[in-house]
Amino acid sequence: MSSEIGLLLVHGWGCGPGIWRPLMRHFPGHPVCRPDLGFFGARAGSVPSTGEWVAIGHSLGFLWLLTQLPLAPPPLIRALVAINGFSRFSHTSDFPQGVPLPILRRMMTKLRQQPSSVLYDFLQRSGWASGHGVAPITATNPDIEALAQGLCWLMEWDGRPVINRLTTLPLLVLAAQDDQIVPPPLTEAAFAATPINWSATGGHLLPLTRSDWCALQLRLLLRTLAP
Repeated sequence: MSSEIGLLLVHGWGCGPGIWRPLMRHFPGHPVCRPDLGFFGARAGSVPSTGEWVAIGHSLGFLWLLTQLPLAPPPLIRALVAINGFSRFSHTSDFPQGVPLPILRRMMTKLRQQPSSVLYDFLQRSGWASGHGVAPITATNPDIEALAQGLCWLMEWDGRPVINRLTTLPLLVLAAQDDQIVPPPLTEAAFAATPINWSATGGHLLPLTRSDWCALQLRLLLRTLAP
């Protein structure tokens, strides 16, 4: 294992590890780990047990990382990065900016009936277009049960207590002002105590649409972590 701090990259709902390819072109030869949450194939990978890593999650991938952090506390994880991410997604009495549960439940029902339609609508609302060169979905056969489980995570998980406990761990938040999936009020509520780095454009797929900007922010973070 290289002594260089690695990049632990976790994709979001409706995507796969391929979403990170444009970003990784900016870090040739860098240590990388890309777990696959199994939305379009076999689930593989987890938080590494050795080395030092910057844990980077896109959308649901960031919330997934928060559930894993008690298993891999610092100094294994040197910093956290949320890209289009959140510490909570669904609405609750103390998180009114979240997405109402009936919307997610309807999405769950439609997913089991018309999965292709749900995924296409999600990608369109996320801001993906063929001109971006890389599709966030890299397989044609979605795993409906895995995607349904992911929706359950979005409805149930709350990572705010984890963030509140990790006050000494650097946290970088990258978000887009035109994100239709995680709009600015949700982002601001999810990271109420953290400065947010805003991109004016890029939608919900910043690793694809603004990979150069994301890479710049990551380089700046890695410099602060260098010995």
